[in-house]
Amino acid sequence: MRTTVIVTALGPDNHGLLAQVATTVAEQNANVDDVSQTVSNGMFTMIMFVSFDQGETTIAELKDALEATGERIGLQIHVQHENIFKFMHRI
Repeated sequence: MRTTVIVTALGPDNHGLLAQVATTVAEQNANVDDVSQTVSNGMFTMIMFVSFDQGETTIAELKDALEATGERIGLQIHVQHENIFKFMHRI
């Protein structure tokens, strides 16, 4: 079974932020399905759709790894299951 999560990131812009987040995703045996990033007034924002097969990783493992990466590179990174994200952002 395939699981999709939404990864959001916010923080001061710097070189290689997207690459470092994507590297962490790959190290957790997950796939970046879609990504959008914007830099405005020196602030980096990103939303990334990430999927993985059951047994390859878990949401908790991915979240822990991405939060550790965020702390190291100065980003606030949040991970949510796609169903929670959709529910929270519906109009």
